[in-house]
Amino acid sequence: MKTGIVLEETYFWYDSLGQPFPPFKAEPGANYDRPEVKKRFYNLLKKSGITDSLVSLAPRQAGDEDILRVHSEEYLRWLKQENEKSSAYAGPGAVFSGGDFAIARLSAGGTITAVRSVIEGQVDNAFALVRPPGHHAETSRGAGFCVLNNVAMAARYAQSVRNFARIAIVDWDVHHGNGTQEIFWNDPSVLTLSIHQDYYFLEDDYGTMEHRGGGEGHGYNINVPLPPGAGNRIYQSVFDRVVEPAIRNFAPDIIIVASGLDAGCFDPLGRMTLTPSGFKSMTERMRKLAEDVCAGRLVLSQEGGYDAASTPYMGLAVIEGLSGLDVREETPFEQFGATMAYANEVLPHYDKVIGEAERQANGVK
Repeated sequence: MKTGIVLEETYFWYDSLGQPFPPFKAEPGANYDRPEVKKRFYNLLKKSGITDSLVSLAPRQAGDEDILRVHSEEYLRWLKQENEKSSAYAGPGAVFSGGDFAIARLSAGGTITAVRSVIEGQVDNAFALVRPPGHHAETSRGAGFCVLNNVAMAARYAQSVRNFARIAIVDWDVHHGNGTQEIFWNDPSVLTLSIHQDYYFLEDDYGTMEHRGGGEGHGYNINVPLPPGAGNRIYQSVFDRVVEPAIRNFAPDIIIVASGLDAGCFDPLGRMTLTPSGFKSMTERMRKLAEDVCAGRLVLSQEGGYDAASTPYMGLAVIEGLSGLDVREETPFEQFGATMAYANEVLPHYDKVIGEAERQANGVK
């Protein structure tokens, strides 16, 4: 099996003014989505030796045509105007420095590169280790660190350029994929499934189970808003009862995963308790599911993940699950999950949510 990975130092080594870090310069640390976390992820992959067995994929910047398949012309004009300022604003919680719109283009283009490489058969599956994340970006605004919706743009590329009919997007970031939901709200050709912590951070809570899509797209959006504390066993139950049935019923041509790592047990922006083995198991199951339903075509794109110590180990586990390789890196973060018995039992308040989502998944056509 050949697994591709998009690795580009440009994602990680730029400061708040868009300039490369010289060796002696301290990195900024005020923003949770700081370059350090993804750089440490990259460094752990290199140190483990796993990258030696992966196929390196060189990304490109997303062009205006790529952006306009998903985002509005007005929003693109706004981003270009903001990019000329010293401090730019894409939406609530989504700020960037002047000139750094190019990095958002590269992040989206990296996810498109991963999809293109899988479709063309260059690799069997791929992971795009990119930043900034994208799943909060809506048609006409950014939000929550996200400027462009990376997975949505990659899905539209697969449809518009590669003539794929049906795309499934699974989002296991700890935060609701509001942007992806909004973009495909009326579209029955894209199944969107978000597994997230039950909460909201924007003006309204659009991550509830009542939000199922509109018009012809009704029933093709599934939300699984899990109460805080959910660990490996609860997420496996979601896969058993929701993810697998929904995707098998939908029979997509390719599966794209918004692979946030912030449901990990030490993440500062979530209250879930997944461990590295939990992420590895979910990825293995997604890989095997893709092999069954869409000739193995599977792409994961990095979303959230904000703890500098634990996030790299969660990510390494994802790469292991995707590639079928095992580098057996020791990690202290697995033991945490073993001590949280309640997090690995499907208690009634979890079962209620999963049961309703299961009914929705069984209705997908």
